[in-house]
Amino acid sequence: PQDTTSAPTLAPSAQPSSQPTPVNYFGYKYDDGNCPDAGSFGVPCYDNSQGRISEICDKYNHEKGSFRKCLEVCTPSFCCIHDALPPPENGPTTGTNYITPHCNQDENCPQYTYCYIIWWKLHDTIGPAVYLRIEQDDDFYDMEAEDIQEDQTGDALFTQVLLHHFDDVAQVILNGTVDGEFSAKRVFDNRGWWDFVG
Repeated sequence: PQDTTSAPTLAPSAQPSSQPTPVNYFGYKYDDGNCPDAGSFGVPCYDNSQGRISEICDKYNHEKGSFRKCLEVCTPSFCCIHDALPPPENGPTTGTNYITPHCNQDENCPQYTYCYIIWWKLHDTIGPAVYLRIEQDDDFYDMEAEDIQEDQTGDALFTQVLLHHFDDVAQVILNGTVDGEFSAKRVFDNRGWWDFVG
């Protein structure tokens, strides 16, 4: 005899009962982090009024992709990509990078993931870090070599780009300073520093 106590099993419907609303994320949607507030290390929320970062930093987007604009919108997130030692809270700065400490645990870092193309290019050098090769034969790379001078340690971003390589940055500053003026070339052109891992 047939069991009539269990509920009948319904066959799956060929069509959903209601059509889903399409969602277009324009690429992968990264975590919203601590927005609308800055993260715990001070990384700001990405400002979407500047345009979609996934389009601006896409070298294959021939309408909106721009190295110059990508660099501009990504600048607040450089500290997300390295691990230079920050000084301890209320502690001595000795043996740490108090000039450009990392912020790679900040909740808002994932919003800037599309910036990788900028950070890669700013580490594309001929020899030491001060000799950048930013020119490239396609429309995305819309900056000339003259736009970034060899020694940009007066610029906040390029100070980070050059000095994040060192944990003990005090020693670097001491050796790169003559008559009260620091020059990154004094450090990076000195072969004695090429193997320094401080």
